[in-house]
Amino acid sequence: MGDGEMASQYHRAHGRNRTLKYWKLAAVWVCLQIIFFAAWAALEESHFSSGDSILVKTVPVDPRDILRGQYLRLGYEFSTQPAEGDYGNLVWVVLKPEGKFYVPVHSLKTPPADLPPDQLFIQGRSEYSRIYFGVEKYFVPEGTKTPDPKDITVRLRINNRGRARIEEVYVRGKPWPQ
Repeated sequence: MGDGEMASQYHRAHGRNRTLKYWKLAAVWVCLQIIFFAAWAALEESHFSSGDSILVKTVPVDPRDILRGQYLRLGYEFSTQPAEGDYGNLVWVVLKPEGKFYVPVHSLKTPPADLPPDQLFIQGRSEYSRIYFGVEKYFVPEGTKTPDPKDITVRLRINNRGRARIEEVYVRGKPWPQ
């Protein structure tokens, strides 16, 4: 066997090892991404699976976003509470049941402690004269007719840290859109 043939075999063997090494590295990278997103989804789901579910009244504002599609912009009674603190700071609004809906009691700069059993709190961020809670937009299929604002109520799921998610939207007491 000549020097050229030995060099050729050497490069073929090490080239395969290098390619195999890159494939293993790529597989590990893909697995890490899958694990990250699965863990993130599981964590988010666990935060809200045991939270309180409450019904609130809303006021839709604007039904369309050119880039993202059709949605309802929702406003809540508790969004207009006097926000203590500066722009962008976290605010906690205490809610209590009144009939079948929850209504605001007051807002705080810190998470409330020792609330009565029938009260809970929702965490938001103050921005000028409003408080935003991350539940102000609800996307709907294109072409869905926008309901009358006074007919809309929303069921929110609020976890133990006060973070909220829209669980369901109702129009005249029925799930929407159907």
